[in-house]
Amino acid sequence: MATTPPTRQQTIKQVVRDLSALLPDDWSLRTDAPARRYRRPDFTARIEAPDGTEQVVLIECKTRMTPRAVDAAVHQLQDYADEFNPQTLVIAAPYLTEMTRERISELGANYIDSTGNVLLRANRPALLIRQAGAKKDPWPSDETLRSLRGRGTARAVRAVLDIAPPYGIRDLAARSEVPLGSLSRTVDLLDREGLVTRSPRGPITDVDWPRVLRRWAKDYDVATSNRVATYLEPRGVPAFAARLATEAGRYAATGAFAAQRFAPIAPARIAALYVDDVADWADRLELRATDTGANVWLLEPYDPVVFDRTTERDNITCVSATQLAVDLLTGPGRDPAEGEELLEWMERNEDAWRSR
Repeated sequence: MATTPPTRQQTIKQVVRDLSALLPDDWSLRTDAPARRYRRPDFTARIEAPDGTEQVVLIECKTRMTPRAVDAAVHQLQDYADEFNPQTLVIAAPYLTEMTRERISELGANYIDSTGNVLLRANRPALLIRQAGAKKDPWPSDETLRSLRGRGTARAVRAVLDIAPPYGIRDLAARSEVPLGSLSRTVDLLDREGLVTRSPRGPITDVDWPRVLRRWAKDYDVATSNRVATYLEPRGVPAFAARLATEAGRYAATGAFAAQRFAPIAPARIAALYVDDVADWADRLELRATDTGANVWLLEPYDPVVFDRTTERDNITCVSATQLAVDLLTGPGRDPAEGEELLEWMERNEDAWRSR
């Protein structure tokens, strides 16, 4: 693959080729003459079904598209759409990230990129084309941070989530004890992806915290980001909880075991616990190491931030709601469903978990 992304004209040509190839054999696609007038889409195409029904496709092509820029691009296409009926709106680019594609779809538009990511929907004639292309940008820019993976980044994300704006970057770094460089790079990434709002002078004025959590969950996994050891408590999870409530020492419960203390759904079948020393806690809780049938997970955390801003519930020390949410969203079994329930609880009780 080329080391530089395709130009705008190259992208447009590839879009036409790809769309033609993806249509059923008895359908046709023809392109209109390039637009020369002001306030017209970059180009239009017409898809025709075997019965002669036709759909106009309005395509806006960008050399680079970020989640933050999606709204303006879709609204631009919508302004053009009044002249065409019926019509389908499409955003095209050399590469569209997963979050960019999700935002385009949320706004009712469609997308296609040069790596093969395609979503094309039409009502008349009825058409649905969905195809997966590259998961990573083959032509990354020079931006320093592209992922929310890593210790420093995780600490920065937790600070942005746990403390309600407004605040400046230096103020937030001081309050959360996160290195200023890590925080600045993380906020820049969140800003590019349209997840935070900043004033013209730079301070953060708003954070779309549910979307920040979901974005973090794309780069984090509770089972692989931490070191997990599995154990058996022969008397069951309730007995484990009763024993834990009497123990002194630093720990933080997570997963369904902690979630039932925020937004109960069903009894937890596994008790997950962040601890500093797995072997020590296994001994003091009299757990049996096992590879099968485990009902206790002891986790050595990716970073001590899991012990920050914990909360006491039912005599059990639990991780912060934000750490619990990302652990559930990336956890096994029913954990993601419980993560969704927790997000709803967080929406209703923001003052209970977020510092102001």
